[in-house]
Amino acid sequence: MSYASNEAVNATEGEVLFTLVVKANKAMNVSEMITMNSDVTRAESYNSDLKVGNVSLSVRTAPVASIELFQNEPNPFKGQTTVSFNMSEAATATLSVYDVTGKVVSVRNIDAAKGLNSEVFTKEQLGVSGVLYYTLVSGDFTATKKMIIVE
Repeated sequence: MSYASNEAVNATEGEVLFTLVVKANKAMNVSEMITMNSDVTRAESYNSDLKVGNVSLSVRTAPVASIELFQNEPNPFKGQTTVSFNMSEAATATLSVYDVTGKVVSVRNIDAAKGLNSEVFTKEQLGVSGVLYYTLVSGDFTATKKMIIVE
């Protein structure tokens, strides 16, 4: 990656010039997936006098402060979709799917781990198409989102 600008960009020490937001598609430490090196281009920066400076990469993870239910992906979907949620600590959770009339289509009781959890649903498992709602309940937390199954 190369970051360049026609005009000088001044950043003081400790100031963030840009941020990369990375979404993992499997459970792994980000620090094991991303590295910075000089294999292709030199890892360096330049000041306004074109003096060479250092570049560093630091990986920080935001603490999970509470439970969070995410939108299913993909949505709408034909074959299968994934519902993900973050837990602030390991706990039991119930993920329920309802049709538009409120009829329960699926219920999953989950021993959720601290951090990101995911559940995959297929069209065949849900047995219907159209608009559905899914609700996550854990302790006092409840959240609902909408998913759409297309033909």
